[in-house]
Amino acid sequence: MPSIFVQLSSYHDYELEKTIYSAVDNSSGENTINFGVHVLYHKNNDIPIPNLKNVKVEISKAPDNLGMGIGRNIAHQFYSGEDYYVQVDSHTMFDKNWDSIFIKDIQKYKSEGFDKPLLTSYPRNYWYEGLEKKFDYSGHNNITYISFHENPQMFKEYRIPSQTAMFNDKGNIFSRSVSGGAIFTVGEFIEPNKNIFANGEEIFIAARAWTSGYDLLLPSRHIICHLYYDHKNPLKNNRRLAWNDYPDITNSLDKISKKEIMDTFTQNIVGPHHLGSKRSLKDFQTYSGLNFETGEILENC
Repeated sequence: MPSIFVQLSSYHDYELEKTIYSAVDNSSGENTINFGVHVLYHKNNDIPIPNLKNVKVEISKAPDNLGMGIGRNIAHQFYSGEDYYVQVDSHTMFDKNWDSIFIKDIQKYKSEGFDKPLLTSYPRNYWYEGLEKKFDYSGHNNITYISFHENPQMFKEYRIPSQTAMFNDKGNIFSRSVSGGAIFTVGEFIEPNKNIFANGEEIFIAARAWTSGYDLLLPSRHIICHLYYDHKNPLKNNRRLAWNDYPDITNSLDKISKKEIMDTFTQNIVGPHHLGSKRSLKDFQTYSGLNFETGEILENC
């Protein structure tokens, strides 16, 4: 039976338990699903965690192990040779038979000559109205790809492009970057860099993956939903924000993270937690339309 590893890192997120049960309950039963989880809590740990043999967990108290990179790295350590690798956020709901649909897409791409397909796209959203969970099905079969249009100054200053979802009305199969909360790929994925805090995580993963031989491809349909943060109604998000709880620490970690990204891209650093050696950063520039030397964003790449 094929096996799937699901990497989850959370910061005081009450949706975590629901995310795990959604993945289990909506799986096809055709694959073994294993979880590597990092739970980071603020002051008091009241985050419920399913007591399941296939869920392996490490728990930290903030501000220890604060940040996406180190949290994902801790969760990644539970990987144990599974056939497929999933990275999602801890506020994610899965469609029925999500696992078999993803695997079918992977197998299709492999049959077309892609050695290491990586499926990624921004998920549909779900939200709460009172206690009732609502799902957006308007774009269920209209997959989006990732492009860069919103804030070119961010890329020039930090080499972090502002990503946006574009409707795929021309039948494109490629994505120029990744959604950090929606990655499905083969075998052991690249080990997360502990220094990456939050901003720039997606383009950093994309560049590392692409230069390591992964192809950034679109799934055939939207298979998962994400609870996007609503700043106007904080209680509806069912989770805390580290930026609010630890502003000084997060600002410091963000500076370290941005320097790590800038140095990697401008100095072309290749290594286990940086760029891969299967393809060059220069080739990724051509593919993505991002000039890491000048900080310019090109169109139609």
